[in-house]
Amino acid sequence: MRRAGWVVPVLVAPLLLAAPANAHVTAVAPDAAPGAYTVVTLRVPTESATASTVGLEVDLPRDQPLAVVRNETTPGWDVVLRSTRLSTPIDNGHGKKIGEAVSTVTFTARDGSGVAPGEFAEFRLLLGPFPESGVLTLPTRQTYSDGTVVGWIEQSVDGTEADKPAPEIRLTGGGHAGAHGNSSPPAVAAAAPSGWSDSAGLAVSLVALVIAGLAFFVRGRRTEPPAPTAR
Repeated sequence: MRRAGWVVPVLVAPLLLAAPANAHVTAVAPDAAPGAYTVVTLRVPTESATASTVGLEVDLPRDQPLAVVRNETTPGWDVVLRSTRLSTPIDNGHGKKIGEAVSTVTFTARDGSGVAPGEFAEFRLLLGPFPESGVLTLPTRQTYSDGTVVGWIEQSVDGTEADKPAPEIRLTGGGHAGAHGNSSPPAVAAAAPSGWSDSAGLAVSLVALVIAGLAFFVRGRRTEPPAPTAR
């Protein structure tokens, strides 16, 4: 039953090789819910092998303007919020109409503060209130220290993943842990660390495979005939 020792590595190897494939700029908001104010985390990996990420420009939806847009302080980065005048004023969540809304958020690294090759960074925005349903798309442009600009701005038209997909937050009327999200903007935006969803799934798979391998090994040991007793 020596084969049990290599069953787990062989099964795990394909998972490990597939893990780095999803290296897009993504948006994560576990508590996103219609009408709520939620912290959206933009996860930005540096895919270049020679240049660092030094800039990030995020477009907010103009057809679904957000009354509240606040950035978390990001050490080593400057942040600029640009507003656009609205053709139709919107409610700020407190019964007051506002005629402008933030349309673009730009993060720019100070000297030596870029995201180096092989690393990633997280940038957080407090947004709200969210639309009642649909998808909140956040087209993003990532700038590298060598001048290269990668546009994560594409949207799928046939259900397949685009080559450079724009970060998205999907909103539904129920089924979310945060379906009863905050009805007013919190005084302090919580910035609880969050892990990579893909990595979490991989970890669960690895644990399951290890347990299965151990069970196979133990079962094999039990079925082996006992060694003859020396006389």
